[in-house]
Amino acid sequence: MKIFKKVALPLSVALFWLVLWQAAAMILNNSLILPTPLETLKRLLELTADNEFRKFTALSILRIFIGILISIPVAWFTAALCSKSKVLSSLLSPAITIMKSTPVVSFILIAIFLVDRQIIPSLITFMMVYPVLFENIQEGINQTPDELLQMANTFGISWVLKVKRIYFPAIKPFFLSALSTSVGLAVKAGVAAEVVAYIPDSIGKKLSDAKSFMEPADLLAWTVVIIIISLLIEKAVRAMTKSSGRRSKHASDK
Repeated sequence: MKIFKKVALPLSVALFWLVLWQAAAMILNNSLILPTPLETLKRLLELTADNEFRKFTALSILRIFIGILISIPVAWFTAALCSKSKVLSSLLSPAITIMKSTPVVSFILIAIFLVDRQIIPSLITFMMVYPVLFENIQEGINQTPDELLQMANTFGISWVLKVKRIYFPAIKPFFLSALSTSVGLAVKAGVAAEVVAYIPDSIGKKLSDAKSFMEPADLLAWTVVIIIISLLIEKAVRAMTKSSGRRSKHASDK
């Protein structure tokens, strides 16, 4: 049963959608509208053999990672400050709401006029990930048990120990969950920024070129690459969270 859940079921689901894709391609019978899975796979293999593929993919991943890595400390810092200051929380609240509700393409188009194009993918990734992390960290702070904080104050426990032993364990599940769920959002936002801003040496540029030159096989092949990147980054984040959880448990046992 465990083997079925881990291997057979995902393969069956993938096969179902591949068959559906193949059937749709056969019905349309026009590779300029919808290439078959085999045609897309062939083009994907051709792309991966090109040195530019590795360059464009690496640069796109780097831009997305920069946005994520910047959003993490900023989210922690501002959430901590807002938990201590209602004035600051009120001032920051409209900005968080705007970042959450405004279409990503609007931010990209505005950013084109304000900053260097090379910065735009990282900036847009930050603006999509930061609100998710901020709100979850703030929720973790609010869920910190009051009785533990009162006990810490009674025994005169230092601020550093309170953060390490009380606040961090309470916030950690919220933060890790937010980080895991925001990875896919980060990849989509980063690539969308590359497409709209037409960033050189990027996956987004390749997607835009495929659309302009009416090459649906290229478009689908690059889409598969984006999905794979998103899944790999998500798995890496989950592995990091599991590793962090084991270290925390080991430390608490000591």
